[in-house]
Amino acid sequence: MKRAVYLTFICLFATVFFTTISTAQMEEMAIGNTFGVGARTMGMGGASLGLADDFTALYWNPAGMAQIQKFEMFSSLSHNRANADTYFSGDVATGTSRSQMRLNSIGFVYPFLARQGGWAIAFGYNRPQNFDYQTAIQGIDPSSGTEFSGLAVNETDVNTGGIGIWSFGTSVYVSKHILIGGSLDFWHGNSLNELDTTATDIVDIDRELARFRYDDEIDREYSGVGGRIGLLAHLTDEISLGVTVVSPVELGVDELWYQSTIADYDDGERTSDTENGALTYDIERPYEIGTGIAVKLFNKQLILAGDVQLTDWTQTRYDPAPAADISQDNFEKFYATTLQVRLGAEYRIPGIGTHIRLGYFRDTIPFTDAEVADARDFLTAGVGKIFEDSLKFDVAYMLGTWQRSQNELTTERLTHRVFVSAAYRF
Repeated sequence: MKRAVYLTFICLFATVFFTTISTAQMEEMAIGNTFGVGARTMGMGGASLGLADDFTALYWNPAGMAQIQKFEMFSSLSHNRANADTYFSGDVATGTSRSQMRLNSIGFVYPFLARQGGWAIAFGYNRPQNFDYQTAIQGIDPSSGTEFSGLAVNETDVNTGGIGIWSFGTSVYVSKHILIGGSLDFWHGNSLNELDTTATDIVDIDRELARFRYDDEIDREYSGVGGRIGLLAHLTDEISLGVTVVSPVELGVDELWYQSTIADYDDGERTSDTENGALTYDIERPYEIGTGIAVKLFNKQLILAGDVQLTDWTQTRYDPAPAADISQDNFEKFYATTLQVRLGAEYRIPGIGTHIRLGYFRDTIPFTDAEVADARDFLTAGVGKIFEDSLKFDVAYMLGTWQRSQNELTTERLTHRVFVSAAYRF
């Protein structure tokens, strides 16, 4: 009976203690974490609101689709490699990495001639959020005054999944120089978090406990309906301005969870406990407002573009809260308003139909209950080639680094992203 009570206490404590060590357990995964879509756009740092001249305009700025004057089939793949070095106790790092190739975009744009210059419809899929990463912890717990102070901790935290958007959109010229457009968006995705923690009493601090293992698994399915509207104004032949508004989305979550606890004692006895359950709740995402400008120079041979996107994540809400210890003002306490910055340049090499690109992308972390160094900054580069005025291939590479510290854990991340896109117009 004493051991059973002891195990119950360990289970309760581990649920709180070990999930706070791993920052991904506290932060809402479905908030932020912008991955980006389209190799041409991401080669320019994601700066697209003032351009929006291929299928990915359906996601970035649907107003731009009417600029496409030929039927376009588009597809894109992405590869993400996320490396993480964690410092839990002392200066020794524990390194881990995870890589995954995913479908990034697929769809079509169908243009029509119209009195004011044209209109177009589009349908397809874009995957703007990615959850493929993992961290590992190894070292002696440096905290004091808890049941696990001084124990050797070995933990892995693996995340898999992402959120994509199926969209139907349309765009039209309302005057010679102004386009408006919009899309109906169907959000769908999944995430799987697997936390595996082992704590061992290697220096015999605890008189009874020899080893403790805690496994926690959370499997989520996301779904929701939203929309976005956009405007694109060609102020002159060289300068265009784009504005977008993404509507709030009530993202429904169906969650299955599983927890297992095993304790081994010095006298050879083992006790265990397993729990599981299901939850259903909503994550109410706020408005997102973006604006961008594109400038075409030297007979449109050089393009400079820049975007900013404002999101007040403090307005996010759970309905109902997924756990009893999550307060109604959770997002007001631990999240912030973010300004996403995207800058890019594209140069067309005369005579060979080839474009080279450079860019910068800052995806500000909205979660404030951690110290962040270097934010979430990406440098980007890309190249594109057009064949016979109809077939286009683009490749982009993104490199990002940032550091986060919370409780006794510091994590340094290095991310490599590669995008490959192909488009056919006829």
